[in-house]
Amino acid sequence: MRYVLALVVLLFSGHSLGSPSKPLLSWAINTGPPFHIVGGSFNQQGLCDQLLNSIQTHLPNISHQNVLMPQTRIHQALNNREALCFPCMIHRAQPTETAVFSNPTHWYRPQGIITRQALADHLTQHFGSPLVLTKLLAAKTFKLGLAAGRRYGDIEPLLEPYRKNELIRSGDNGPIALLNMIQSGRIDFTLDYDILLTYLNKTAPQQAKGLVYVPIAELPAPIAGAVGCSNSEWGKQQVELINTVIPKVQTDPAFRHSLHLWFDGKVLTAPSEPKIKPER
Repeated sequence: MRYVLALVVLLFSGHSLGSPSKPLLSWAINTGPPFHIVGGSFNQQGLCDQLLNSIQTHLPNISHQNVLMPQTRIHQALNNREALCFPCMIHRAQPTETAVFSNPTHWYRPQGIITRQALADHLTQHFGSPLVLTKLLAAKTFKLGLAAGRRYGDIEPLLEPYRKNELIRSGDNGPIALLNMIQSGRIDFTLDYDILLTYLNKTAPQQAKGLVYVPIAELPAPIAGAVGCSNSEWGKQQVELINTVIPKVQTDPAFRHSLHLWFDGKVLTAPSEPKIKPER
């Protein structure tokens, strides 16, 4: 599978770069393990790498192009309604200004605080267990780090007032770089999924030492992942097409293996989520 650097690629709509017989679907990917992994021992074995591979396998009548882009550029491209899809977004029942969403593809344990063990004990003593994020943020005592371009679903409105004053880490492998900054004491905590620690334990166990995940009260339930495409007529058409193959993707052995790899065998399903049937 080839990757095209976003700096030298213009994203054209629909059919312009595809073969005469196949329409083109441009996909954004980024360097954000364990979702997308570019290089190293788990190269292209990220959760969203495997999700994307499976979708592309099950849509053989489409020409697919993967475009390597920073997270901030992906968000900007979707906001600009460029002809682009991103395989690893938080599912929304309704479209947003940024994107329209496929049916759920898989489920995460909810995002929480990642911090040092000693500080985690202190935070839960003062802000509860599960930790009340609104109280922690309002205290303005501990330094938060966020990955540039990341959006956090239902808790995004809680974070927005703090974004201008909090450390934003951009560049490659932003979430992992934030964990390194927590270890060194430059920041105190970040917000992310526990599978980030799974990745670090598998690739750099010394860097993961002493880091822990702390659940937050604002996110008690599993979070559904989904494909997002630009909120345009083109994007809506792609989502309708992608929805037809999601049931096959969810049973794809390679994708299932990836889920087990990064969730340490504890793969979630939403208890109340009905099985998704192929559209007819």
